[in-house]
Amino acid sequence: MRATLIRKDTVMDLLAFAKNIADRVEAQSARAKVPVAVTIIDIQGNMLLQHRMSTAPVFSIEISERKAYTSALVGLRTADLSRLVQPGKDLFPLMGLSGGRYCSMGGGAPLTCEGELVAASALAVAQLSRTSPFLKQHSGNLRSCARPT
Repeated sequence: MRATLIRKDTVMDLLAFAKNIADRVEAQSARAKVPVAVTIIDIQGNMLLQHRMSTAPVFSIEISERKAYTSALVGLRTADLSRLVQPGKDLFPLMGLSGGRYCSMGGGAPLTCEGELVAASALAVAQLSRTSPFLKQHSGNLRSCARPT
C-alpha cells in the first residue's frame, strides 16, 4: 500500500517523493564522501522511507528517524527547534514526550510541496565534524517538491 496525499487538484505519491529525495541525498553524500542515514516521515508520524549508507554508523538510522519525526510533527527544522526546547522555554517539555522520540539536534527539515507541509526528512551524518557544512550545502535540495502524480 502506497501513502498518498490527496489535495484539491492533485494526488501525490509520497513514497515516490521520498525515494526521489533519498536517491538525491545518497548521490550527493557519495560525491562528498560523507555517509549518511536518511529518514522521511509523513505529517502523521508514519515512516515513508529509511535508508542508511553502508558505511554510516548503525545508530545514525535511529537519530535520523527521531529528527524526521520531530520535524514532521512540529513543522520546524530541528535546528530551529533547539533554542525553543531549552530549560525555561515554553516547549521544554516536548523533549520528554513520546518516550524521548522527539529530537532537537540539527538535521531534520520539513518537506513542502506547493507551500503545503507533506512530510519531513532528516539526515544523520557519520562524521560529526562535517554535519553542519554538509547540511547547509544540501538542505535546499531536501525541500524541493517532487512532481505530483
